[in-house]
Amino acid sequence: MAKDNSAAIVAETEKEGPQGALARGLAVLKALIAAPQPMTLGDVATAVKLDQSTTMRLLRSLEEAGHVIRTQSGKRYLASPKALFPLPLLHPLALFRREAQPALDRLANTIKQTVVLVLFEDVHRVVIDIAQALGSLAPYYSPWLGGPIQCSGSGKILLMSRDATGRRELLGQEPYEASTTASLLSFEEVEADIQAAIARGYVVSRDEFRIGQTSIAAPFDSWDRKNVGCLVVTGLSRDLDEDRVEAVAAELKSAAMLLPYQATGLRAAVQYLGGGPS
Repeated sequence: MAKDNSAAIVAETEKEGPQGALARGLAVLKALIAAPQPMTLGDVATAVKLDQSTTMRLLRSLEEAGHVIRTQSGKRYLASPKALFPLPLLHPLALFRREAQPALDRLANTIKQTVVLVLFEDVHRVVIDIAQALGSLAPYYSPWLGGPIQCSGSGKILLMSRDATGRRELLGQEPYEASTTASLLSFEEVEADIQAAIARGYVVSRDEFRIGQTSIAAPFDSWDRKNVGCLVVTGLSRDLDEDRVEAVAAELKSAAMLLPYQATGLRAAVQYLGGGPS
């Protein structure tokens, strides 16, 4: 008689299945959140590259969990409020965002540029809010900033918050990844740039991440004087010559210094994200 391997097969399926099912379910949810309108079963299946029967099972599971809504016609699906707005209104990050918004709006209208509020989650950069003035640049930001860390304003502030050893660890091996021909590729170049930024209190990234785009960023500290985030101004390089950069940076530094006093929820938000850089 052949040996019954059903128990082993079930164990292996339980080991691998949930991981695969979770990845597929998240892919479905991501597709629905990104869609400009409700999607049909076929639309979802095509977007996530799965067959329709598998996609249907995932949609039903997500619907039962409250993350997906099926329209009354039963033919289309969309992400639910639970998926679109996962943070409760009184969540620390939501409270901090609301408290900081007036200061961001004032700054954006004063300097006539886009202003981005960033908090650090360990070595990661999280966009909390964006304020725009009429006619200002409208770059796309995902909530989780990526790309070469030495090429952006927020990345340089994160580097500035660490000592030289910490900066080497964050940057990794040389030569560093480049976004443009203006990107800094060696530790020596980055270190010189960071030291200059420390002396003046703000960083500048001109054409280093994207040609024609300049970012200026200033750090803000938490209650224990640790740098926990930054304000970033992003504009067209042609509109930000040296004199204009200095003027914008002065406003930016002032706003960053006052932010912890204007948005007292910063402490709870930083604690939620792990306490800021160590």
